[in-house]
Amino acid sequence: MAESRAPREDLVRRALLPAIVLLSAIGYTWTAPRWILGGDNGEFATLYATGGIAHPSGYPATVLWLRLWHWLPVATPAHGAALATVVLGALGVVALQRACLAWGASSGATAFASAVYAFSPLVWKMACHAEVMAMNAFFAAVILALSAPTRPWPWPRGGALTFALGLVAGLGLSNHTSIVLMAPIGLLGAARAVGESKRPYAAVLAGVVGLVVGLLPYSYVYVVARTGDPQAMPMWIEAPTWAGVFYHFRRGAYGTFSLSTTAEGAGPLVFLWLFAKTSTRQLLGLPIVVLLAALLGWKRRAGVERSRRVALVALGSTFLLAGPLFIARFNIPLVGAGPMVAERFYLLPEVLLTVMAALSLDTLVPGIVARRGLMAALTLEAAIVASVFTIPVVLEHNRPTVELYVENTLRGAPKDAIIVGTGDHRWGGFMYARYVEKLRLDVVYVNEGTLIQAWYRRELEPRLGVSLDTPAGRSVGPRTLMARLLATGRPVLYTDWPEPSVETTPHVSEGTLMRVLREGESEPSPGDVLARNLEVEARYEMEGSPPKDEHSWGFALQPDYARPWVELARRYGQAGDAGSEQACLARAEELAPWLVKVR
Repeated sequence: MAESRAPREDLVRRALLPAIVLLSAIGYTWTAPRWILGGDNGEFATLYATGGIAHPSGYPATVLWLRLWHWLPVATPAHGAALATVVLGALGVVALQRACLAWGASSGATAFASAVYAFSPLVWKMACHAEVMAMNAFFAAVILALSAPTRPWPWPRGGALTFALGLVAGLGLSNHTSIVLMAPIGLLGAARAVGESKRPYAAVLAGVVGLVVGLLPYSYVYVVARTGDPQAMPMWIEAPTWAGVFYHFRRGAYGTFSLSTTAEGAGPLVFLWLFAKTSTRQLLGLPIVVLLAALLGWKRRAGVERSRRVALVALGSTFLLAGPLFIARFNIPLVGAGPMVAERFYLLPEVLLTVMAALSLDTLVPGIVARRGLMAALTLEAAIVASVFTIPVVLEHNRPTVELYVENTLRGAPKDAIIVGTGDHRWGGFMYARYVEKLRLDVVYVNEGTLIQAWYRRELEPRLGVSLDTPAGRSVGPRTLMARLLATGRPVLYTDWPEPSVETTPHVSEGTLMRVLREGESEPSPGDVLARNLEVEARYEMEGSPPKDEHSWGFALQPDYARPWVELARRYGQAGDAGSEQACLARAEELAPWLVKVR
């Protein structure tokens, strides 16, 4: 019986597991966007094309990986950066399968759990556009595989294993500092390797050496900081010194343990509930399977050997640290794109959940898992169900809304304009337009929230010909900034107001922009504003329908298109022109139907 089971086990490993990887890679490639998306994607697509230094913590491993692939013969750098990330996404599925097997899961349970993971919405989204989380998941899976209590194939031991763990940990830190949350399981694996070594001190030293080698990508940040040209590539760093690199690494500009500079948040329980709800839905209920297996395992713990119990406790502790405990500290508001920003950090605990789910399936339904044909059919069904659920989500996420918004805004901007805006989606988009597409180089985009960074003020001041500092060496406030920009004599326009104190600024909306009226300048008549907006809109390239996901970056931008029509409707209404008022409201509804309803 054992002899007949082994060939079937080998067949699953040789055929079904690679098939999951291949199909996921095909899916990721098919949906990889040829344009930039919101969030950090515009920045990383730019770094793919130009090199440079990303925002804290720098993510040099991702930047170097993207630069390694910038030779790809693709239509746009955004597509090339997306395809480079597809490779990481597929490698992450391979590493996760190896981790499941190394932890003792059967090939059938591994296939089922890895298929649910690979075709889930979050994993698919993170694997098909330039982002740091796909590499983060890959390194987490490798750490899990190296730290496993069982080794079903030749595996490094002793000093070789500690070096490998240190190397992966260092590379992981060079990509995203959240990999430190894998410390409990990684340290257990290192301790086991040291215990197995005949020369324990040498094994410890090998781990330290591996860690140092893994951190070497940060030398790239130092070199670029010393030699890079901020007019040719993004250069986010305070000082071109090793102290500046360390400040960058520890996210000094944000706060080491903060997701953003804001201190506002929805509260720990809200974040935990959102994580539990989202992960359970996206992983097709696997977290519930893990919970049931944990309860059953607790009752049977006396029959489990001590080393196995210790390993499982470390695995569970790592999940608690990377999942609930970390997520409970989030300090971002859950409005607009807030839930999507938070969701990115679910990927790390979902890697752990997938390994735990594979083990749980073997515990709860060993009879079903042992039937290879049935498990293959169930795995295929899970992949299909997950894909049917996921593909519409991914296609909606990967819409060209952000890139079209940036291009349309630049098309409608007057010559030598200064555009002031907020948000990573706008900044990354205008960054890509400037450094990569070379669009409207006469226009200067100012990301108001980043002016607190001295390096950004130093970069902008020569282009604007105006100081953005205060005597205390800090950035000017929103009203002072507006006054200094107007003093340049150039047109000053806003995509959105940075804070309520400037929302009453006299302005006229022209397309996606609000042009600030200078002192003594009278407000144009509604007819003139209407004519100007019709002229601007005629240059725009628009999607067939507005975004539907209220938490997407594109959804947050769409009201900018509708704003001039809402303002015109208000003015026509005040003048008693009901027909023109309703016509303007109808146009606003076409552009952002959730913003206004025609009565």
